[in-house]
Amino acid sequence: MAGKTKDERYIIRFYEMAVERGDPTTPLNRDDVGRTIGFSPKVVKTICTLLGQANFIKKEDGEDISLTQNGIRLVEELRGQ
Repeated sequence: MAGKTKDERYIIRFYEMAVERGDPTTPLNRDDVGRTIGFSPKVVKTICTLLGQANFIKKEDGEDISLTQNGIRLVEELRGQ
């Protein structure tokens, strides 16, 4: 994922992990996703705050988040689909 910002790398990885579980809107633990790409919890929290303000993710229970339809569209654009 060279050439992508941390935010872009995070949301793409989130999408990939959610799709592996069957649905891109599947809630996942935000820190678990960040850990798979080497991001600290502090970095993940900052990224998620920004992505939430932009309406790309929404908060679920505890530390779980899910992609919004806007987030899914963003990932599809970033992946060139």
